[in-house]
Amino acid sequence: MNNSFINKLNEIRSRLPAAIKRLPGIAKVEGLRFIADNFKNEGFEEKTGSYKPWKKKAAKGSRKNTLMGEKRGGSLKRSWKQETTESEKQVEFTSSLPYAEVHNEGLTAGRPPGFTMPERKMIGDSEALSKRIEGKFDRMVDDIFK
Repeated sequence: MNNSFINKLNEIRSRLPAAIKRLPGIAKVEGLRFIADNFKNEGFEEKTGSYKPWKKKAAKGSRKNTLMGEKRGGSLKRSWKQETTESEKQVEFTSSLPYAEVHNEGLTAGRPPGFTMPERKMIGDSEALSKRIEGKFDRMVDDIFK
């Protein structure tokens, strides 16, 4: 067999373990960018470039979206970055803020009693997010096989 071919195979074989270890980190970064983009666009990107807009909740005297956290300094948006974890095989997007799930899922909230928050999804199943992550993985694989 040709020495340059064998050398290339050995190079690829040596680079694969490190590349595989990077996959969860890449997914985490892309997921957090996805959440940030959803906040910026005030909607959930179900398919690439197609956002399901959040219902607005006007602050007194303005049309600002209070979910953006202008009054609270963006704690909900930041909480995802601070609490999202990765392991060898998965990424878990988490926020311990009690109202994160209420907003993301559109659940019953405490104020006023019985009030149901309109869904303002930030994270969840999304074809757009899957494509983002797959695109990053594909570029990484292309780099390995160059």
